Amino acid sequence: MISIDTEKNISFMKRALDLARFAKGKTFPNPAVGAVVVSSGEIAGEGATQACGGAHAEKAALVAAGDKAPGATLYVTLEPCCHFGRTPPCTDFIIKSGIKRVFVSVKDPNPLVDGKGIAQLRNSGIEVSVGMLADEAGELNEDFFWAITKKRAWVTLKLALTLDGMIADARGDSKWITTEPSRKLVHELRRCHAAVAVGRKTLELDDPQLTVRHVDGPSPARIVFSPDENIPSQNYFCTHAGESRTIVVVRGGAAADIITRSGIEFWYTGQSDHEASLNSFLEMACLQNITSVLIEGGQKLASRFLESGFVNRVYLFYGNKLLGSGKKGISFIREFPVSSSFHLEKIRFSQIGSDFLVCGVPVREPAS
Repeated sequence: MISIDTEKNISFMKRALDLARFAKGKTFPNPAVGAVVVSSGEIAGEGATQACGGAHAEKAALVAAGDKAPGATLYVTLEPCCHFGRTPPCTDFIIKSGIKRVFVSVKDPNPLVDGKGIAQLRNSGIEVSVGMLADEAGELNEDFFWAITKKRAWVTLKLALTLDGMIADARGDSKWITTEPSRKLVHELRRCHAAVAVGRKTLELDDPQLTVRHVDGPSPARIVFSPDENIPSQNYFCTHAGESRTIVVVRGGAAADIITRSGIEFWYTGQSDHEASLNSFLEMACLQNITSVLIEGGQKLASRFLESGFVNRVYLFYGNKLLGSGKKGISFIREFPVSSSFHLEKIRFSQIGSDFLVCGVPVREPAS
């Protein structure tokens, strides 16, 4: 049986997680963090990470708590930073505030922190507990953790498929395979990523806006992958280039380089091989503070990312339709036998109206 005190602690940390989720997409390249200050059993202040260069969650919550902070308890979804960056260390502010106890969901794997923040608080006489709702907090910032340790962008793949695996009918029509509630969730995914990307063929056929419209939040950077720099100019992507960061990733070039023309950044990967080019892009993206990318299509781009092992998480939205023919969602260049095929781990299933969502982490079986 969970004690009343434990239930209260969990409820406060859940509130901190809610604050962090609301901030997701607004803080890149920083992680989204939520913090709650509790005094005498009541919330005295709360806050979330502000836009890059703004206050971190802990400071925002402590400022809101004011003179109720001394002797209070702080709940924070990520280990407080202990180094100077664009802002001073959060640990110094926590210590000066008079906080007596801190609950931390997960340690920060950033080499500049990585347990040092927790150690500094403990050395200052503050009681620190670590691990409450760690799974939820870890997944919330899984992209940040990946980018800060691997030095490459996190990749999420989203596909809208019929029940028999098609992304379009025989005429190339894909509107709409899934229903409006699923499309709303896709916009929520866009909001939570630093960039959203499609291939040039999708740009030509669908003229996608690649913006956040069905939910509140900022639009991510927009990316189109192309074999060369010759993309059509009469589309939303080009005519609205000034509204958000707009990037064309070009396979090849003498070396990895970025050239800006008419408000569009052309990223030359310096690699002619497909897989090497994608790898170069992921490293370039991280250096450019694009720490996460949502791949939305089409078939070739999705397949190359997945086949190369560059996809960290997939969201497969299945509309309740059977076509029997059409364009397959995935088509690999290489042939994988059943014994060394891809499968999903950490699977979650959900029903969204008449649609079905499968979310998981793609893993390839080792060759036998």
